[in-house]
Amino acid sequence: MTYQGRAFYNLLQMNLKNNPSLEVEEWQVEDYRALSEEKLFERLEQLEIFMDRKNLLLRVEQCDSPEDLADCLYLEEDYEKHEKVFLAIFELWRRLVPDKQSLSVFVDAFDHLIERYEEGDGDCEEDLQRALESVQAILDDNVDAGGEAHEGYHFFSAYSCHDLGIFIFEYIAHQIDVGDEQYANELLDGFYPYVDHKRWFDLLKARLVAATDMEEGKMMIYRLLGSLKEEPELYLLFETLHYLIYVEETELFRLTYHQVLEEIETKRDLKELLTLTVEYFNAIEMEKEEAVVTKLLEEHGGENLQKKISIPNQALKKLKELVSLSLGM
Repeated sequence: MTYQGRAFYNLLQMNLKNNPSLEVEEWQVEDYRALSEEKLFERLEQLEIFMDRKNLLLRVEQCDSPEDLADCLYLEEDYEKHEKVFLAIFELWRRLVPDKQSLSVFVDAFDHLIERYEEGDGDCEEDLQRALESVQAILDDNVDAGGEAHEGYHFFSAYSCHDLGIFIFEYIAHQIDVGDEQYANELLDGFYPYVDHKRWFDLLKARLVAATDMEEGKMMIYRLLGSLKEEPELYLLFETLHYLIYVEETELFRLTYHQVLEEIETKRDLKELLTLTVEYFNAIEMEKEEAVVTKLLEEHGGENLQKKISIPNQALKKLKELVSLSLGM
């Protein structure tokens, strides 16, 4: 994926938080929001771009975005120098020209809201929900103007440092978890035409339906499992298992678990299944079985997660036996 706007630099900042030993240039991850206006203009002077606020505002009238303005101000071929100009210009544009919104500036603000939300800042949720409404409006307007839904979504996503599909899925799932099914349904209806990997969102649809009509919700899960039988997607099966443990749906759990057993290939897959199985036995209060699986999990904890498992596999055999017994099979 080719990142647009500030997305690449936001991604570097995000990755650096998670991995402080990441090798990056200081200018790539500097917090430009923390720099004063005077300092930003000084940075431009150091790059031989001489202007003040008045000149900047005049130049903004001739450009549609910070990217356009950076291209107009720096015409040479030194990529690093161009990017340093862009980062300073972007921050000045964001700060001084709030009424001339560009897609990159909007998505940058959206990314920061997502970051705050994921760090546990509850005060930003109202702003985040307004931003989600605006994202949907942008995507809808693109379709109304004759654009293709997926192309518009991918174009928008290129300006974000987050995987928007994953974030939207997890955000809707959280709304269901906290009992706000109405808002979850609004988000799901609004974003479903645009997102990739629609079967993940089909699981959300099934969860929403099951909240009011369990039998219909179960039928939707059966259809999803049929699709996953034809075209497996292991981590969606894991997500389905997690939900079925929560709602204590025995028959669907059995079917899903058996499908998962057929798809396990790596140590990482096995570790995830062991974790879910511990969760399952904990939920049904089978302490001895939970202890057995916890021990298996500890035994496999230090292994190379990328390594392929051997088939037949003793751990998988033990899991199948334990889960079958728990279901009276």
